[in-house]
Amino acid sequence: MNGSRLIGLGIMVLSLIFFVIGYAYVRTAEHALLAGHEVGLNGECVHPEGVVCPYAKLNELAVPKYVGLFTDLVFFALGVFLFFKKTPEEKTATKTKRTAQKLSGEEKKVFDLISQSNGLIYQHELVEKLAISKVKITRLLDSLEAKGIVERRRRGMTNVVILKPAS
Repeated sequence: MNGSRLIGLGIMVLSLIFFVIGYAYVRTAEHALLAGHEVGLNGECVHPEGVVCPYAKLNELAVPKYVGLFTDLVFFALGVFLFFKKTPEEKTATKTKRTAQKLSGEEKKVFDLISQSNGLIYQHELVEKLAISKVKITRLLDSLEAKGIVERRRRGMTNVVILKPAS
């Protein structure tokens, strides 16, 4: 598991812990405020004169309760985002797999060899390793370059073949 996944998982766990603690606190506070509260026959509050109605105090708790809940949900969403976020290496690997599936047999061999060489190889190395003529390698690279998969750059008397980055 990479760093962002662990951080995301940690944030999600902490968010759930804070939710449980907050829920328990709010439930306890509501029960404490409503303890001994009576309701009349017509649904009106019955409490001694000069005492603040418990429902008015509950209304004072509503804003912090919902702000806490919203903040907790935001942190949980951040944790989920970090947990499922793909690293640049994973994105490149996904693109590489998709690209390799679309290629013909010889193009796939060339592509695989370039991928195994960390995305950079000299053209003459392709000729040597694949035992294919220079003309055939040039044509295969022309095809891969036309598809936007590789790029050739001149280096002295030879070319360097580079895999294009994931876009």
